[in-house]
Formats: sequence, C-alpha cells, structure tokens
Amino acid sequence: MVSNAMSRGELRRSNILDATLRVIALEGVRAVTHRRVAAEAEASVGLITYYFSSTDSLISATLDALAADEAKQMGQLQTRINEASGDIDMLTEILVKEVAERSHVRRDRALAGLALTLEIPRLSIDRVAFARWESAQEGAYAALLTALGREPEPELVEFLSATLDGLFLYAVITPKPENVESASRAGLAHLFRSFVSSDAANQARR
Repeated sequence: MVSNAMSRGELRRSNILDATLRVIALEGVRAVTHRRVAAEAEASVGLITYYFSSTDSLISATLDALAADEAKQMGQLQTRINEASGDIDMLTEILVKEVAERSHVRRDRALAGLALTLEIPRLSIDRVAFARWESAQEGAYAALLTALGREPEPELVEFLSATLDGLFLYAVITPKPENVESASRAGLAHLFRSFVSSDAANQARR
C-alpha cells in the first residue's frame, strides 16, 4: 500500500512539473503561479501548494527535472553517435534528427529549457543534476569528434556545443520549421567533412 501511495504521489508531482513546463513554454517563467499551474494541470491550487510551497521551489524543481531528462537524452545521443562511428552521413542524420525534434515533439521542453536557464542565477537548483546535464552534453560532443576521427580537444568540444546549441535555438524559434532539417543537414555535413579533411591535412604535414 505504501509503495502504491508513493507511486501516485510521484505521478502527481511529475504531472505538476510537466504542467509547469508547459506554462513556461507558452508564457514564460514569470507566468508561473500556483493558480496558473493548477489550471494547466487540471488540479486544485491546494494540491500544487502541498507539493511546492513557493513558486521558486516549483520552478527550481521543474529545472531539476528538465536537467535530468536532458542528461538522459544526451546519453542516448552519445550511444547513437558511438554506433555510427566513422560514417559521416549517418552521423549527420543523427544530429539532423536531434535538431528537428527540437522544433516538433520536444519544442515545449526546448523553449522552457531556454527560459529556465536564464533564471539559474536566482534559483536554488540541484547543481548535481545540472552538472550531470552539462557533463552528458560534453560527453556526446566529445564522442562525436572521436566518431569523426578527431581528438576531442576541449576547445573543439566547446565549439560543437555552441554550434549545436545555436541550431537547437534556431529549431525552436524559426517561423519555418519545415526548413530545419534541410538547413541543418547542409551545414552539419559540411562541418563534419571539414573536421575529417582538416585532420587528414594535419596528418599529411607530420
């Protein structure tokens, strides 16, 4: 009985966090109130307050949950990259799919993530969860460089992170999501091939 009660409680909490995420994606962080989240979750204000006594705790918990989910997504991305090692076309398609998903099935999460990260300085967040997200992202991009035959130098990992973050942002805010895949495919294919050709050129000079 206790186990079932805990499961119901965890489900309610998860539903509240999902509703908060939708509110942030639609209206921004400052729109988050117990009443607004209750309406989005189709729950009572008392239930929201029971789990989260303040809006800051609600927002912080939402960011923690998002960070954990993104870390998981990045871990899965790294696995797919490792499986496609050495195949530039396949690696390109893997990243194109990742970018495209941000403009479709994961758009709300991506929008909320952008809004939430801007709030980090004022929030009391689980730094371990957030560090896990950052570490998983760095791991995926280091794996991508390795899969392209390059050493995962910190500067290149950071460059890839900035480049792909830019594409993720483009996927979320573009008024023409149908162009996301073609634009990403053209740019990433060229970038990945330049990494390989640059490495070959460096080897030839030695």
